[in-house]
Amino acid sequence: MKKYWLMTLVAIFTIFLAACGGSSTDAEDVTMPDNPEDLEGDITIWAWELEANYLEQDVVPAFNEEYPNVNVNIEQSGVDQVYQKVSAGLSSGGSGLPDIFQVENNRIHSFTNEFPDGLTDLNELGFDEHEDKFAESKVEGLKTDDGMLAAAPRDLGPVGVMYRTDVFEEAGVDPASIETWDDYIEAGKQVVEHTGKAFLGMDNEGLFRIMLQQQGAYFFTEDGKLDLTSEEANNAIEVIQEMRDEDLLVYTNNWDGQVAAMKNGEVANHPGAVWWSGTMIEQMPELSGNWDVFELPAFEESGNRAANDGGSALAIPSASENKAAAYAFVEFASTDVDSQINGLTNRGLFPSLTAAYDEPIFSEDQEYFNNQPFFEKFAETIEDIPPVNHAPGELEVRSIMESEFESFLLEDKAADQVLSDGQSQSQQQTGLETSE
Repeated sequence: MKKYWLMTLVAIFTIFLAACGGSSTDAEDVTMPDNPEDLEGDITIWAWELEANYLEQDVVPAFNEEYPNVNVNIEQSGVDQVYQKVSAGLSSGGSGLPDIFQVENNRIHSFTNEFPDGLTDLNELGFDEHEDKFAESKVEGLKTDDGMLAAAPRDLGPVGVMYRTDVFEEAGVDPASIETWDDYIEAGKQVVEHTGKAFLGMDNEGLFRIMLQQQGAYFFTEDGKLDLTSEEANNAIEVIQEMRDEDLLVYTNNWDGQVAAMKNGEVANHPGAVWWSGTMIEQMPELSGNWDVFELPAFEESGNRAANDGGSALAIPSASENKAAAYAFVEFASTDVDSQINGLTNRGLFPSLTAAYDEPIFSEDQEYFNNQPFFEKFAETIEDIPPVNHAPGELEVRSIMESEFESFLLEDKAADQVLSDGQSQSQQQTGLETSE
């Protein structure tokens, strides 16, 4: 009788352990079949609007031609909803999570830091053979300190200065003459004097982040310490302060305000990521032919003129019950050139897969952008984008700096005070050490 109860308890305990651990497999236990038709089962993906549409309409049909027995279910939610559900699932040990979810570079380390075993190392499934096919800055931003690749690179946001060709012409400004931020400011004075328009609009700390990255710096050092009072940060905010003092800036309040300022001709240019092109074409079609782009100005002659703003990736939770099919889909979605081009053409999603840059669309003249090879101009900057550390506390720091820049733009707060207050508030909120 005692033996019977002992066996029963062992069985119950075994079932309990299995329930706690879920039925997922470790990455090293996953076997990818040689024949794609042998891969089967269902996978679920969480993503938000543009990426969800890209995956469902541009990727799934092509993927199923190669993997006909994998059923892909795309669940579209808002950005915040995806993150909330992922956090809840990881907190509960993987319960209710999908097989794949979309994640931004600036959010990936929030998950890997809080849940170090929550995501699959894609290199253990074979993605290391693809790493050199992508922009270095993109791949490095998706790795943990110990070299784990937490997500597969998808789109990114190389930065340029989109400008009104008609306004620059009226002011007598040749964009080719703008090589440094000093040149940019002088051009701004000329535009304001001759046209009465503001040179550019600002609604947050975005330009500051762009300027930091082009110098190879960011909110954090490589080892994760706060670095808001660095030499690079001072370089950036001094340029922005000069713009403010010369009355080149207009405060545009928010995203909608920035779009309206560009649409209504209130501003003459916008330093921003390539993905702005989709919004411009959709919301200001009447300005077709009146926009073009030039490289981000450098801080010194022959200095770096490249930076990135935005972009996302595809991660596989460790709790996925069909890692083989999930990995096959992630690999296909990020490395299939035709799918990448469809994403760019149909949705303005700029690929991080460098082989895509050899496709005709990159060298084709775009009617909306002054009949110039708009996408090629951005692609030419990719190799020069410096990798930066998107540490776990980035969103908190960005929120703090957004408030600081609001005070800077609306209340004339001193530039050095913006940086010192931002650093101290960020330290209090995140608990991170500060750089010396």
